[in-house]
Amino acid sequence: MEKMLIIKKKINKRRPKFVRQEGTSKRILQKVGWRKPKGYHSKIRRKFKGRRKMPNAGYRSPLLVRGLNMQGLKPVLVKNVAEAAALVAKTDAAIIAKVGKKAKVEILKKLVEAKVKILNILNPEKFIADVEAEVKKRKDEKKAKEEKKKKSKEESLKKAAEKKKETEEKSEEEKKKEQAEEQRKVLAQPQ
Repeated sequence: MEKMLIIKKKINKRRPKFVRQEGTSKRILQKVGWRKPKGYHSKIRRKFKGRRKMPNAGYRSPLLVRGLNMQGLKPVLVKNVAEAAALVAKTDAAIIAKVGKKAKVEILKKLVEAKVKILNILNPEKFIADVEAEVKKRKDEKKAKEEKKKKSKEESLKKAAEKKKETEEKSEEEKKKEQAEEQRKVLAQPQ
């Protein structure tokens, strides 16, 4: 197995980058990737000397290590906790798919517990700690916001009650003034 991995490494070094015909002159063709040249006069299809290389079986990795990474582990895309639980630490390496932070933390915990190598996160323990700290911070902020909102609501209710009380007092004073003015008018009228 180790010999095969060394052979695979040599083949990978020797393997050229397969660029599509006219891929260097037309930018849009660079993004598409390799396509077999079909043209009747194509020098690449006819394998002229000095032209770009075409993919063929000679560039393949040995069968035993085909599809494995350079540590000899098979990369597996993990989308949920059930898939993470099914991995074997000796033969598989996990690549965590695009999932939410909560699901990612659960998957990471399961993988760390099973001691499976994770390829796309360098330090899973640190990542888990950072996410949990972030969640705790958010919860604290939300709690503080709710308390602040509650206090402001209570203050506004107190202010409204005080205002109501003041208006009632003012209205009583105004009523007395109005009654006094009415009495003056009545007294001031000639009989």
